[in-house]
Order: sequence, then C-alpha cells, then structure tokens
Amino acid sequence: MKVPWRFYSLATGYNKLFIGLVLLFLLAPFASLNSSIGWLVSIFFLVTLFLGLNTLNLPNNILFLLRVFAALGFIADIIVLPSDTLTAISSLISDCSYSLFNILVILAIGFRISNEEKVDKQVIRGSICVYLLLGVFWFSLYKIVLFFDPNAFSLPDHLEESSLFYFSFTTLTTLGYGDITPNNAFAMTLTNAEALVGQMYPAIAIAKLVSLYTSE
Repeated sequence: MKVPWRFYSLATGYNKLFIGLVLLFLLAPFASLNSSIGWLVSIFFLVTLFLGLNTLNLPNNILFLLRVFAALGFIADIIVLPSDTLTAISSLISDCSYSLFNILVILAIGFRISNEEKVDKQVIRGSICVYLLLGVFWFSLYKIVLFFDPNAFSLPDHLEESSLFYFSFTTLTTLGYGDITPNNAFAMTLTNAEALVGQMYPAIAIAKLVSLYTSE
C-alpha cells in the first residue's frame, strides 16, 4: 500500500527547535544594545530557522535550496549598503523571506500536531514552538509594514524598530501596555489578526491536547 505524502516530517523532533526559540526569545531584547549582540541574535535566528526547516518533509535538494535562501535572507538582514534606501530594501527582502519560512514551519508543525493520536512531550513542545513562531512571524510582518510607512507605529523616542518584537508578543498574548500603537489601517488589521490568533490558538491547541489525552 502506497504511503500518502505528507508536508510535514514525522522523524523530526522539536527539542532543539524549542530550545532555540526560547533562547531567541530571551536574547532578542539585547539586540539593540550594540551591533555585535545584534549580529549574534541574527546568527542565532538563522540557526533556529534551519532547525525549523527540518520539520518539512521535502526532498533534500529543495531543503538545501531553502537553506540557501535562508542564508541569503540572513545576509540581506545584516548587510549595510552605501545607501540607506538600499539597506532598507535588503532588510525588506530579508523580512519577506523570514516570513515565508516561518509560515511554512508553522504549517508543518501545526498539521503534524493536528494529526497526532496521542499526547507526548513532542506534541507539547511542538505546540509551544508554533506559539513562539507566531510571535516571530508577526514581528517580520510589522517590519514589512514599517518599511512602506515609517509612521505605521507610534514608538516612544527611546525605543527602536527591534522593539516591535516585544510589541508582537504583547499583542499575541493580548496584554497590550499601550506604549506602542498602530497608526495605519494595515498595521491595525495585522494587530487585530495577531490578537485573534493569540486567543484562538491556545484554546484550540488545549482542546486538541485534552481530547487526545481523554481518548487514550
């Protein structure tokens, strides 16, 4: 009997990805302190992205190409070109590629979890990874919006663009301190969408885990 093709990998665990995302979450606030730490966080993000790509069940040559594109996105993120406009465009290319890779990994883990038949440590870690990846995904989207409209978000004078990482997770958790606010329609829509996902995902994930646990 022919085994049906799956978009997600059944062989890959989530231990390394989980640790990588937790460390990235803890290190990200320090990226704005100086350029060296910013580079370190960017490298750490690239490694975490490589770990996420391992969750995809794709041919090795395609996975290799995805890793190459991820590396090019990393270069576009850290490179400083002679023109500020060109540097901003390279960062936009990086954010777009990161967004694409993040959504692929989110879908791969999400589909695998939705098809699991029992609760184990991998399912729980995978669920947490998806939640953290959602925050990182929206961070990239906010940076894309900010490229097209520098006034899309109201940022206090002492905060930089990297503070949108903090804003993404406060929105995802529907906490919202009000120190950073969206100003245009696209930013407002993205913020509302993230808040809705932040409420719906835990409810759906917990319901799934409880149903799997009670069926055992």
